[in-house]
Amino acid sequence: MNWVDVILEGQVELGKILFILVMIALTNFVDTTAYAARLSGISTGKLAIANSLYSMLTFGSRTTTLLYMAPIGGIIDRAITNKFDPFFILLFVVLGAALGTASAIFMMPTTVNFYKLGINKMDTNQTALRIFKSIFFSKNGLLELSKCWRRPTLEMWKKISLKGIPKHIIIMNAILYSLFTVGSIAAYYAAWINPEYMARAASLSPAINALSAFLLLFLVDPYAAIVIDRGLNKKMSFDTVKSIMVYLSISRLCGTLIAVAMLYPGALFIGFVARFL
Repeated sequence: MNWVDVILEGQVELGKILFILVMIALTNFVDTTAYAARLSGISTGKLAIANSLYSMLTFGSRTTTLLYMAPIGGIIDRAITNKFDPFFILLFVVLGAALGTASAIFMMPTTVNFYKLGINKMDTNQTALRIFKSIFFSKNGLLELSKCWRRPTLEMWKKISLKGIPKHIIIMNAILYSLFTVGSIAAYYAAWINPEYMARAASLSPAINALSAFLLLFLVDPYAAIVIDRGLNKKMSFDTVKSIMVYLSISRLCGTLIAVAMLYPGALFIGFVARFL
């Protein structure tokens, strides 16, 4: 039974698959705006406020994992019970990460303006509730929000240069984000491939994510922090900092696309590891 028949026969609702896709896209969209938050922090000179605002938004977006991981587990349970391969369904879901990341890159000029607005509101209102109210529940706030939109142009991209950017950081960022993106879903697919080790395979999901986050924290984030610090202290031009942030976001997008190709081999590897636990 192929995945199209599975959906048509109602064994897995199309609405549930689209819901998972949207939630993963939303999480990756907000996470990718970290680069826009850093740029807005430099341009306003209020990096600490920018980081705080981003932390609030990303905390909200990452709670969506509570909404979509359980439905993914439900798909695996039905696949085992009804004997169908959920590979293409999971593959479609992984594409949500690429969709969210690509959208964030396309809207980076807009999100930079959005963070600038949020920074100024936060500096004035000081609490998250007041910020939210002043932007979304006031006429002036909605008007200011509408002015954040900035259409990406060819001229913007011409200013982006790869010159002076360490290539190994870009490559490493892509590889680590591919692991971070595919890890949890590959663990669930490994549970389908190895139903006798189902619980062990699925339980490896947080371990893979934690390892990926650890490597990102110690191998990539220090470089990004140095770049931001130099930009804030005028030791590096803003255009150079912007180029680095854009290429880091593009490498993240490449990582999410690599994750699509890694789903099956990643599941096989996780299943292999699960046998020895």
